[in-house]
Formats: sequence, structure tokens, C-alpha cells
Amino acid sequence: MSRRIAAGLLSLLLVGLWASSAAAQPFPPQSKTIASPHAAARIQSVWILGDSLTLGLHASSIDTMYRSLLYKRLQASNPPGSIRYFLWNSVCTLGGLEQKWDTLPGKPTLLFIEVGINDLSPETPCPYIPPEAWQSRYGAMLDRIQQDAPDATIIVGTIPWMDWPEDSETYRQAQQYNQWIIAEAQARGVLVADLWEATVGRSDGISTPEQPSIFYPYHGDNFHPNDIGHQRLADTFFLTYLQTRPHQYIPLQLHAFQN
Repeated sequence: MSRRIAAGLLSLLLVGLWASSAAAQPFPPQSKTIASPHAAARIQSVWILGDSLTLGLHASSIDTMYRSLLYKRLQASNPPGSIRYFLWNSVCTLGGLEQKWDTLPGKPTLLFIEVGINDLSPETPCPYIPPEAWQSRYGAMLDRIQQDAPDATIIVGTIPWMDWPEDSETYRQAQQYNQWIIAEAQARGVLVADLWEATVGRSDGISTPEQPSIFYPYHGDNFHPNDIGHQRLADTFFLTYLQTRPHQYIPLQLHAFQN
């Protein structure tokens, strides 16, 4: 297991207990909302299910975590009060998502999924699925979600780049898993947010020990994204969401794609 994977797993273990206690929460207080003249009036229950990135490592504050940024973008692009429930959960791996899905309250109308990083190593402390079974189990999980929440819009993310060297085995693995994610999603009409393409080779989005973090040990780790990286994740998910709303007015400035 590489040093970066080990560092990521250590961080995940340190915050795992807190993550499980924060598995579900009502939406945060609403700020001023800009309604689009084309926005649908459908009441939405928004879920974000992922791993330590969804938990927030290594953003410098709650407000700069990608889940918080994504929520604000969704809130600003929908009519006031249309997002009635916001849930996030650190499921850790695909196996964790399989185990937790039936325990979550209700069903989403808009679902974002960000899993795969911790599936790259059998040494993960989370439920592990071997590579030879991973693609079929990912597809089966999407089938299960579509059956349980037939009216939900589902957006899955590819594995983002976590500062892996281009000649490393983990880099190759991540690309293979991303091919599986894309294939299984497209076979079911599920939208894909290409987090890999938005982050690969962009080291300014990786946290460093010199940068502050809201999580212990309160600084970056050369693995998880910093605030810039979290912005890119949020922007990529949001721009993918807008594909479901072809006439959507974008009231927000998407900083991460300006450079």
C-alpha cells in the first residue's frame, strides 16, 4: 500500500467515529436564494454519499467543504424552500454503501455518489470488495438505488486524482475503476461527474502540511484535497447536475474552472 493511501486511511480512521455520528442531518440554515425562472418546483431531498472527501478532509472550514459548496449552488439555483432535506453520509467504500443504503431515512430525489478511493486497497478498514467483483457490484448497487428511488436523479462521481504519480499502480487502478464507474452508469442512464478529469495533475488542489485543516491533525496530508480541490469537486458535480436542467440560469461564479 502506498504512503498516500496509508495516510488517507489513517485520516479516515481518526475521523470515522465522528463520521458515523454525523451520518444524517437536516439541511443547514438557508441563505438568500436566487430563483431561476426555469427552475422546477419539485420539492427535493438531496443526498450526498461518499467517503472522507464527503466528510470534508482536508478543507479549512465547513463552508469550504465540497458538500457545503454543492449545497449552496443547488440552493441558489432552485426556488426558495424547494430543497427540504439535505443528507450526507460517509459510507467509505462501495461495500459500505451497500450496507448503509437501507438504514438511511427516506429516499432522495437528487443523489450524488462519491466512492472508490478506499476501494483501491484491500487494507481499507471499511467493507472491501475485490477488483474482480467491483464493477458488477457497482452496477448492482445502481440497480438497487433506481428500484428503491425510481424518481431520483442520480449523479455518480469518478474517483478524483489524489496526487498519485502517473507511473504508479494506484494511478492505473484509479483509471480502471473509473472506466467501470462510467460504463455501469451509462448503461443505466446515470449521469457521471468526471472528478478525475477535473483534478488530475492539478497539484494546487491537494492539501499540504503547511495548509490548515478543520480535521485532526489540523493540516493537510499531501493526499486529500484542500479548499481549491473541494471547489473543483463541487463545481464538477454542480455542472453535471445542470445537464438535467438545460435552460438553467447559473447565478454563481464557478471559481475552480477559471484557471
